Amino acid sequence: MLEQSLVPVIETTRANRDAKSHRFPLGLVMHSLGLVTKESLQSALQAQREAGQGRVGDWLRRQGVVTEPQITQALAVQWSLPIYPLDRWERLLNWAHLLPLSLLHSFQMLPVHFLPASGLLYVAFSSRVDYTALYAIEQMLEFRTQPCVAQESQVEKALDALYRRRVSEDNQIFGPLEPSLISGATRQEVIKFGAREVRVAGCADNVWIRLSAADLVRDLLFQSGAERSLVVQAPAVPPLLVHPW
Repeated sequence: MLEQSLVPVIETTRANRDAKSHRFPLGLVMHSLGLVTKESLQSALQAQREAGQGRVGDWLRRQGVVTEPQITQALAVQWSLPIYPLDRWERLLNWAHLLPLSLLHSFQMLPVHFLPASGLLYVAFSSRVDYTALYAIEQMLEFRTQPCVAQESQVEKALDALYRRRVSEDNQIFGPLEPSLISGATRQEVIKFGAREVRVAGCADNVWIRLSAADLVRDLLFQSGAERSLVVQAPAVPPLLVHPW
């Protein structure tokens, strides 16, 4: 049953990977805000083309045209979202256990605040806001999500700190992102963990599986590409109301 259910999930992740963004380009947003001149933007775009890599905001920073807070300001305008201050990232430890650490790293995002009374989880992104990840979180945790943006260096600093404090290690899985591979690895974890309930969600290039047993949960994250991770997150979190197979 798991292998059959994974087929549409994987197809959806591939479709999301190929989807094009229709957001107004960040460079033009910064120009419209008066943060950069037309000449500075053209120079950064030329450097980007010649190098064949990098983001226009990074090239503008290298040229000393804009600061990181200004890029974050433009990002907030681009996505029509508020900026969340991460000057005190230690408080993120209250919510970091809710999501797999490798999922946070893949999307450069952080759960920054949770309101239990309303079931609302605020999630901060440092660059591109991925709504497939937000939808997956809502499916898994049965929370509502509210996106926001934060400075990239602060997000990276917080993620590094969370990695240093984590308990479990990541196990690598090689091979194509196929239902038989994922279901086989998941079955082994179900048996070892004694899971009674399983939930599956796809987001961008990832398949996220959450196992539930008694008052514990375990997360498995399969990532597309030549090399992917099977992520097992050990810390206990409150039990979830998920659908048994």
